[in-house]
Amino acid sequence: GFSSMFCSGWIIFEIYRDKRKLKKLYHRLLLALSTTDIFTSFAYALSTWPIPSGSPDIYAALGTQATCTAQGFFIQASIATPMYNAMLSIYYLLTVRYGWKENQLKKVEKYFFGIPI
Repeated sequence: GFSSMFCSGWIIFEIYRDKRKLKKLYHRLLLALSTTDIFTSFAYALSTWPIPSGSPDIYAALGTQATCTAQGFFIQASIATPMYNAMLSIYYLLTVRYGWKENQLKKVEKYFFGIPI
């Protein structure tokens, strides 16, 4: 969990370090994928801590119903991470195989971000 969070954070840092990268769909997709990965990895890294304390047979359950619900939300929302990965694969297909340029990609960009969410 923590190594994934670190590496995704590094990717985000590298993208924001050069603002010109934000103009490219590729970097925006990578930014979205890395952002969702950080939240997902953090939710999984918490393991059983967010589960309400006093839950029977659960090791290290220290949380409340609210922390458990929050963790559940982020774990359910984690579907966005592989979906952004799929969008990145479609991006590669369109640019490498079919030679699409940035102006052509603009026409379908809403799907790249709308489908995962």
